[in-house]
Amino acid sequence: MDIESTDIIRLIEQFLKEQKLHKTLETLQSETGVKLNTVDSIDAFKRDIIKGHWDAVLTNVEHANIPQDKLIDLYEHIIIELVELQDLGPARALLRQTEPMELLRSSQPERYIALEQLLSRTTFDPSTAFKGRGGKEARRLRIAQELAGLVSTAPANRLLTLLGQAIKWQTERQGLVVADGAPYDLFYGKTVQPLMPSEDKMPGTQLATVKFPKKQHPTSLAFSPSNEYLATGSADGFVEVWNFMTGRLAHDLKYQADGALMMMEGAVIALAFSHSGDLICSGAADGKLQVWKVKSGSSYRRFPAAHSQDISCVCFSFDDTQVLSGSLDGILRIHGLKSGNMLKEFRGHSAAVTGAVFSQDMSLVVSTSEDGSVRIWDAGSAACIYSVVPGAGVDGLIVPATHGVLRIPGSPSSFVVCTKSPTMYIVSAQGKVERTLAPKDESLCKEFVAAAITPQGKYVLAVSDSSVMHCFCVESGEQMGGGHKVSDAEIIGMANHPKLNVAAFFGQDRRVPIWSGF
Repeated sequence: MDIESTDIIRLIEQFLKEQKLHKTLETLQSETGVKLNTVDSIDAFKRDIIKGHWDAVLTNVEHANIPQDKLIDLYEHIIIELVELQDLGPARALLRQTEPMELLRSSQPERYIALEQLLSRTTFDPSTAFKGRGGKEARRLRIAQELAGLVSTAPANRLLTLLGQAIKWQTERQGLVVADGAPYDLFYGKTVQPLMPSEDKMPGTQLATVKFPKKQHPTSLAFSPSNEYLATGSADGFVEVWNFMTGRLAHDLKYQADGALMMMEGAVIALAFSHSGDLICSGAADGKLQVWKVKSGSSYRRFPAAHSQDISCVCFSFDDTQVLSGSLDGILRIHGLKSGNMLKEFRGHSAAVTGAVFSQDMSLVVSTSEDGSVRIWDAGSAACIYSVVPGAGVDGLIVPATHGVLRIPGSPSSFVVCTKSPTMYIVSAQGKVERTLAPKDESLCKEFVAAAITPQGKYVLAVSDSSVMHCFCVESGEQMGGGHKVSDAEIIGMANHPKLNVAAFFGQDRRVPIWSGF
C-alpha cells in the first residue's frame, strides 16, 4: 500500500489543529501548500453559517482549501451583515486586510467599490444591501450549502490512533515492542526503564556540585522522581534544571540549551516536582504560584494571587491534579490544576507555615508552622482534626518553631517533624508523638535546619546548624553512625531523591553540594 506524503502532512496538520497550535499549523500549510480542509462537524459548520456565528465560521475556513470565488461570496456577505449591525471596525478590517477582498478589488473593482460605499453610508437599507441576493437568511442558507460541500471531516485524534495501532501491531505481530508495563519512548522506539528505588543508605561521598554565577544563589531545590534531574530556584527568580550526576545544566532540555529558562518575578523559595516528573511547581516571594512543563519549559498553569505573602512550601497531590501550598501568611491552600481555581483553604496557624504534605491516601493534610504546632487537617472539609506542639513538653525551652514535615514512605500514618531545636519528632496521623530523634553528641547540633527522608523510609537525614548531616533510624529513633560535614557554608535547606540515595543541600553561598550513597 502506497501512502502519499500529503496524507502524512494532513495528519500532522489535524493534530496541530486539535492541539490549538494555530501558528504552527499556518506555517506548515504555507510551506507545504497542503491545506487541511476539514471541520470538526459539517452539520455544526452549516449551523454556524445559518445562525451567523461568523467568528467560528472564519476560524474554520481559515485552514480549509476553499475556492477564492466562494471565499469572496462569504466575506462579502459577512461585511454586509457587520455594516447592518454598525460594527464598522471589523467590517473595514475584513474588506481592506484580507486576501479574498484584495482579490475582489483587483478582479471586480466595481463590486469592491460598492462595499466601500456601503461602509460610508450613515444608514443601512437591507433591501438595497441584499438586493439580488434573495435576503439575508436565504443568502446564509445558500452559502452554507455551497461551503459544506467543499469541506470534509476526519475522525478525532487520527494521528494518535494510527500510532497506537502501529505500536499494537508491532507488539502483537512482530514482537518489536515488549509490553512489560514500562513507559515506551515513541521517538526513539524503545522502552524507558523507570528508576527503581535503591536500598536505603546514608550518603557518604560527594557526587557533584552545582555552581551558580556570581551574585546569584539558590533559594530552593527539588529532585525529579523519574530521572536524574535536580531543579533549583534562585533569588533572582530563575528555575533551572540540572543533571545531578554531573552538576551541569540539563542540556537535553532544548530550551535550556538555547539559553531560555523558566522565570518568576520574585525569588523562588519553594519547589516541587509532580509524581510523574512531567511538571514542576514553583512558589515565589511575591505570593505567586506557577506550574511548568519540564520538557518544554512552558507555563502549564499560573496562580497570580495564590497567597498574600511569600510561599514557603508546595506539594503535588498523588494524582498530580492539585497543588498544596503554604505561606508566611499562615494559610494553606489547595489549587486545582484543571480549573485553575483555589479549591480549599486551611486557616488556624498563628504564624508562618513552614511545611505541608498530603497523606498517602490524600484524606489528610499535615502542616507545620513557626508557631511550633503541627496541624492535621481533613483534606475534604479543611477542618483541623488535631493540633500538637511536639516541643512543648521540653523543660526550660521556649516552644521551638518547626522547619517542615516529611511523609514517611511505607508508613501512611506517620510523619517526621523537623524543629528548630536538636530534636526531631515522629508524629502520628492522630496527633500523637510516637518517638524522638536526637543526636548522641549535642555539641555537633545546637539545632536542626533541614531534614529529608530516604526513598524507602528507613532513615531520616537531617542537617544541623554546623552543616553536619546526621542519620537516624525511623523505626528505633537511634542515630546511625557519625555525621558528615556537607558544606563549609551555612546550610539552609536540603532534599533527597525520591528513589535514589542522593541528597542535595543549599545555603547562602553559590554552591549546591550533591552527596551520594551509591
